Amino acid sequence: ADTCVVGFLLVSAFFFFHLFLLCRGQTTREWYSSRHPYSLGLLGNLRHTLGLRWYLCWLCPLIPSPMPGDGINFQVTGSLEPTR
Repeated sequence: ADTCVVGFLLVSAFFFFHLFLLCRGQTTREWYSSRHPYSLGLLGNLRHTLGLRWYLCWLCPLIPSPMPGDGINFQVTGSLEPTR
């Protein structure tokens, strides 16, 4: 039972950290460098990550949800230059 609790806590921390990154529109690498040029706000980030019908993806990931872009080019809100 103790192993299950520890595993649950570790997976929960991993989940909430990546939910935090999703809300900010960042990758882990951008988080380390404190950059967020792709942040479009909470709803914009959800749409760009989960598709236009993001609210249905939470219920069932098998429901199709078209993406707003082509998956290669993304809208930029800040500078892409590295910070020093």
